[in-house]
Amino acid sequence: MQRPQHLFAFLALAALVAGCDQSIQPLIGEDRPYTLWGFLDANADTQRVRVFTIEERLGTDRSGPIDAVVTSTDLATSEVTRWTGEEVTFIDSSTGHVFYAAFRAEFEHSYRLDVRRSDGATSSASVTIPPPVSVELVDARNRIVVPVFIHGRPPNLVDVSVLYDAVTLPPANPWPPGTPASPGHELAVSVPYSGLEEPTDDGWYFEVDLRADFAVVQDTYTLNCLSPDHIGLRRIRFRFLAADDQWAPPGDSFDPNLLIEPGTFSNVENGFGFFGGGYTVSESWVPTEVVQRSVGFRTSGPCPLMPLDTPECQVPPEPCFRDTGD
Repeated sequence: MQRPQHLFAFLALAALVAGCDQSIQPLIGEDRPYTLWGFLDANADTQRVRVFTIEERLGTDRSGPIDAVVTSTDLATSEVTRWTGEEVTFIDSSTGHVFYAAFRAEFEHSYRLDVRRSDGATSSASVTIPPPVSVELVDARNRIVVPVFIHGRPPNLVDVSVLYDAVTLPPANPWPPGTPASPGHELAVSVPYSGLEEPTDDGWYFEVDLRADFAVVQDTYTLNCLSPDHIGLRRIRFRFLAADDQWAPPGDSFDPNLLIEPGTFSNVENGFGFFGGGYTVSESWVPTEVVQRSVGFRTSGPCPLMPLDTPECQVPPEPCFRDTGD
């Protein structure tokens, strides 16, 4: 099944559920039919929700057909949409039942999702899509500290981060001299910015500090056994999920070992789990070469095309050894 890249929040939720601690105790006498995970995305043409039947354990899934009919109702127009279900395989090779419907959720509309079993037992959730927002980057290409204004106030900003689409640049003079240069290694690094916002009259304000973030990028490259001194930059992306007022798990964490327990957090009526409403927002830019070099990124190989008698170009690189635990 095609899964759009911008649904990072839904995929994160699905991955969390797929990796739940299997030590959770069996349910006794539980008559609620389903656990639901997903959200309506106003930026997506296709909506998705993962559905679990509640049998012996919460958060487990069985292969084969599932006894469920999924519908959604736009409460502003009374339009009812029936969703199609299929069994899918996730990145970690686990399987699950995902229902999808081809429609775009409208800003500021409320929706009710109903998942009905053949005996009539139903789990439901109601959500409201937040109003639209806009993102303003102030002279981003020419700044090391970039002011970011979010105009509009969604109830929640979730997973605010700055993604550095980076790549290692191999030296122009590989060691030993004459050996082929190794290809570059792509490694995008996400730096969290949640909780760093400041309120404004019409929204929120962030300061993206490229120099401070570059230290995080270097540390990540080092941990992945890649040179922290030969990092090039393709683009920077500021992104977040604008979410409804129900997107408020305990401790601000979607920890499945908390959310799966009865009585903790759920906006699902006669069921468990979470079904929210929102949309992803993303703005990207590429700083000038002057700014990139000032921050620490390479804009070309670390050595000139012609060999020079400089320490950086003549000393062999230090090897990077992974800790194998032996």
